[in-house]
Amino acid sequence: MTSGEKQLSRSAIRSLSAIHQYRYQRRSGRVWLVGDKRISTSTVASLEREAFVREIAANGAPRLVLTDEGKRFIAHGGGMQGRSPT
Repeated sequence: MTSGEKQLSRSAIRSLSAIHQYRYQRRSGRVWLVGDKRISTSTVASLEREAFVREIAANGAPRLVLTDEGKRFIAHGGGMQGRSPT
């Protein structure tokens, strides 16, 4: 990663990937159900602060979408270069 890119935790990177991959999303109490993943609201709030994710209302239901910066992050490998897949 270059010095201009933001550092994200492994769980935040996995959360971004899940939001990008899965269409089915819903908020259930203090977690988001995204596909078959559970993402805590604190992780989502952190991603919103970093400007990677935005919460919108689609047909009256909350939904998470990637911002342009989030899409760029995913397109460039999600910061997983040089890391083991475990």
